[in-house]
Amino acid sequence: MTLLFIACEDESSATPYARMTVDKTTLQLNESMVVKFTGIADQVAIFTRDESHNYELRSQNNTGMVVNKGVFTYSYSVPGTYRVVCVASTYLDLGKDMRVDTASVIVNVVDNVTDIDKLSSKIYYDEIYAEEKENDEWLLMLPYKMRYNNKDLSISMSQKLNFSIASDSTKVFINDRLYSSNTKYDLSSPMDILVEAYSGTERHYKLYTCYYPEFKSFRVAGVAGILDRSAFDYTTFDLYVTLPEGTDTGALVPVFETLSPSDKVYINDVEQISGSSAVDFDKAVSYKLVSSVDGANEMEVVSTVNVMVTLK
Repeated sequence: MTLLFIACEDESSATPYARMTVDKTTLQLNESMVVKFTGIADQVAIFTRDESHNYELRSQNNTGMVVNKGVFTYSYSVPGTYRVVCVASTYLDLGKDMRVDTASVIVNVVDNVTDIDKLSSKIYYDEIYAEEKENDEWLLMLPYKMRYNNKDLSISMSQKLNFSIASDSTKVFINDRLYSSNTKYDLSSPMDILVEAYSGTERHYKLYTCYYPEFKSFRVAGVAGILDRSAFDYTTFDLYVTLPEGTDTGALVPVFETLSPSDKVYINDVEQISGSSAVDFDKAVSYKLVSSVDGANEMEVVSTVNVMVTLK
């Protein structure tokens, strides 16, 4: 609904007219309200009636916000009913003898926010963000180990979670219990997440968690590879193998084990079988490791392992 406040046309030009239009009187939380001033004034201020901008409390240092070029936009971060007041002022003589006219409109702000904008877990120095998938599903990908203070530290599946939601009034429940930012959750199994808006609107989500796949062990010609782990990139690893001088590296058969028995290993999209697939290490070799969540194969996590074989 557009509300129009119309001034009388036979008044003096020194008389202010508080005339405005408001594009809508029912707003969602954080949705912009557009106010257009079409009256007469030397200066115009809008009191939105939320914190510090209540017209009824102007004698207690509550202030209005100045309207520039006749247009004012504003959004509310707290649901409720607000009386928006437009104050139009004019002066008879160089800022003296001020005259004031006001107009107001009631605006209702509805909080239906159930969207999760970001979902993450902070581990040591890094905030690791989950990926939003289809059908209100999220996938959190954790490193099996993290390089920290020059050590490779194992990362547990028990972690705290952080939610970014546009409304402070929205409640989050995990597995039917009220969420707490101080609680460590067992992420080894899928988590049922319920988001409840201030208005009572509900939305259900599912959170899956999976480690980035990597080799648990990797041997070529009986020699174990040494994994070099990045402190910031959890998707790519370098693995070094040093073989005796004179070793023919053109057709070696690696023996390897992945973190999960269900992980798949590929070179150029050809699946590799431990102890069976021969590899030409005379050239650069990159393995693609693919892991998926049990019971949700569409939740895939991919890593790359670059294997460098050299001779003593």
